Amino acid sequence: MSYAVQSIDHVEVFVRSIPDAIRWYGEVLGLKETARWDPEPVMIGAGGTQLALFEARRGVVDSAEKPEPPPLRWHRVAWGTDRLGFEAAQAHLASLGISFRGPVDHDPTRSIYFQDPDGNPLEITCPSA
Repeated sequence: MSYAVQSIDHVEVFVRSIPDAIRWYGEVLGLKETARWDPEPVMIGAGGTQLALFEARRGVVDSAEKPEPPPLRWHRVAWGTDRLGFEAAQAHLASLGISFRGPVDHDPTRSIYFQDPDGNPLEITCPSA
């Protein structure tokens, strides 16, 4: 093969309020603003991975209110950490009153699952060993 990608650069995320999302992702995951276009997207990230925040337009269906299965699309953004970071992440989410599912042992990884305020699914994962 003459070409192969190196990593994920960014994932586009639709949110109700970009300022609220910047604040939430900063407080919960420690993401920092890395770039901004006028008026959007606003890029936030950590460790070389970024989210591109776009404001959802009126009329967009709220996925948290829709009980039917989601369409075929990307499902979740997973953030990697080490075992100490994984334990700290659980305590941090609990201290913020953010409910999460897990930890789930996937052998060779463990994960916790939660959502941002707009219903976007998130995961924090680490190696089991």
